[in-house]
Amino acid sequence: MTTTQHTTTAEERGQGGRTSWGDAAFSLAGQIAALSEHRRGDLAELRRMDPDEPDAAAFWRLMAAHDLLDRGSEAEAQWGLIIHGIALMTPASGGNGNFRTAHDGSLPVGRALYLGSETQRGSAFYSESRLNRLLTARGTVLRTLLNRMFRMLAANGVTFDWREMAQYVLSEGLDDDTYFEQNRRRIAREYYRAERRSSQSGPDNE
Repeated sequence: MTTTQHTTTAEERGQGGRTSWGDAAFSLAGQIAALSEHRRGDLAELRRMDPDEPDAAAFWRLMAAHDLLDRGSEAEAQWGLIIHGIALMTPASGGNGNFRTAHDGSLPVGRALYLGSETQRGSAFYSESRLNRLLTARGTVLRTLLNRMFRMLAANGVTFDWREMAQYVLSEGLDDDTYFEQNRRRIAREYYRAERRSSQSGPDNE
């Protein structure tokens, strides 16, 4: 990655007055949720596409709408994974404009992984061993594990903060690993915080 590319990446995180990664993910979640009401064929394409080789017309329209084109194949694959994951986790529309997004800004990724769709649990929805594999993975292995995780969460109707997840996906592979490490630690902290709170509020502590 060149110095120019790295500077642009910093701006995209919201440090240079441009739309941040998180803001883009938030907007994408809303637009993809609207597809469940008005363009279900496009939503189905996003769910079916290979995020490593994104080729759905709906993908390119979304990328163009957020000025994310012409940033290289690596960026396209990263946004492909994000858009694919959002599409998978977008709840089915209830009709009459009643649709929900895959984004829940009040639910950190780590907490969602521990709790799933519950408010408290005796054991983790996403196991500790899976979490450890996810948080130590890089490159192709990380992308594979994230894709599996999105499908698992989607099957159980779980949503989370896609601003946070987008930052995690896009910061992987930067020359400076600091930002990725911060995002990785944030997921771990919220996972174990949810575990602690669940144990404190269990039947034996009531």
